[in-house]
Amino acid sequence: MNKEEKIIESIWDELELSLTESGHPFHIFSISSINNGQPDARNVVLRGVERKKNMINFHTDSRSKKVSQLEEQADICALFYDKKKKVQLRVYGKTSYEKDIQKIENKWQNSKRMSKLCYLNKYPPGQNISNPKDYLYDDIALENIDKGLSNFSIVNINIKSIDWLFLNHKGHERMLIELKKKDSYEYNWIAP
Repeated sequence: MNKEEKIIESIWDELELSLTESGHPFHIFSISSINNGQPDARNVVLRGVERKKNMINFHTDSRSKKVSQLEEQADICALFYDKKKKVQLRVYGKTSYEKDIQKIENKWQNSKRMSKLCYLNKYPPGQNISNPKDYLYDDIALENIDKGLSNFSIVNINIKSIDWLFLNHKGHERMLIELKKKDSYEYNWIAP
C-alpha cells in the first residue's frame, strides 16, 4: 500500500472510529451550505459512515433552514479537524435525503432519548420566539416521544472529493483526493 492509499484508509478509519469513540474530534463537524447566495455554516454530529458508497450522514430536523438550503443547492462542504493529529479534512459532495423508511425508523429507534427530544420542539429551528425556552416541547409531547419521528431526517453527503491537510512544523502536506467510483481514487499532491 502506497502513502496515498494509507492516507485514504486512515481517513475512512477515523471517520468510522468517530461513531463509537467518545470525544473523537471527527464526531462533531462543520457543514457549509448556501443561503440566498451567502455561505451558512453550522456544526452537526456525524451519524453514519458508508465507506463502500463514499458517503457519510448526519441527522437534522426536517423543518430547519439547512434542509431547504440543501434542497435548493445540494453542494456542500464538510470540515473536520483533529487537533491532536493536526489533520484537517475538507469534504466536498452533494447531499441527498434518506428515503428508505425502514432505515429512517431504525436510526430513530437507535437514537438516544436525549436526541429524540430535539425533534419534539414546538417550533422549527430558526423561528422567532418571545422567550428563550418557548420552543421547548410540552408534557403531552413527552408522553409520545415518537411523534418527533415526523421531524427527523437523515442527510447523506455523497462525497466527491476530500482535501486532506497535515500540519507539520517540518513542512505541511496537502493532497486532493477525487473519489471516482466505489474503490477508485485519484490523488493529487498540492501546495498547502
